[in-house]
Amino acid sequence: MTVYRIPERVGAFLFDIDGTLYTDAAYVRFQSEALIAELARVRGEPYESAAADVARVRADYAAANGGASTSLGNAMAALGIDIATSVEWRRRLIDPFLFLGPDPDLRAALSALASGTTEAGVPALLVAVTNNPRSVGEAALEALGVRDLFLRVVGLDDTMRSKPAPEPYLLAASAAGLDPSACVSVGDRYDVDLAIALELGMGAILVDGAEDVYALPSAILA
Repeated sequence: MTVYRIPERVGAFLFDIDGTLYTDAAYVRFQSEALIAELARVRGEPYESAAADVARVRADYAAANGGASTSLGNAMAALGIDIATSVEWRRRLIDPFLFLGPDPDLRAALSALASGTTEAGVPALLVAVTNNPRSVGEAALEALGVRDLFLRVVGLDDTMRSKPAPEPYLLAASAAGLDPSACVSVGDRYDVDLAIALELGMGAILVDGAEDVYALPSAILA
């Protein structure tokens, strides 16, 4: 876990979902492979060709942006698959319940943040910000057994902009009724989940999966 910035008063945590609230490399890989396979099917070409094009777009982006990475949704958009189509594909192809199950340790950690039962004693709102459609994000939280702890899920279809665009973060802060400076973004990818949040004046915490989130209530007090 790497803490980049914590506001003096934290009003909300904005959590990425995939690779952050769960640790399941197979599910993360499945989502990418399913979308690339659909791209290959639509284009009538082998999977390997579509995957190579996605990799090329991402490499070009990194070369033009100091090594920063971009989302799969943005890479798909560069290949002619607009965000509305990405939303439809994701809704149809991704089912979190096939991979995820209840996580009591995750629930305990998030409950501590949301209820103010940490040593700081100050409750915080929880908002999920995902590059999947809102329905897929909500299903993931439901599968993990934590949906009721979240005020809102901000999905790809809410702004039609894929992280690291600022719009999803600004909508999340607005949903919480807070200035961005009172929010902390938590995610597993610095370039996608945290860099723009820091630019917006938010706090930011880089995690390496759910195990780091389990430790979050105590770590932010250190």
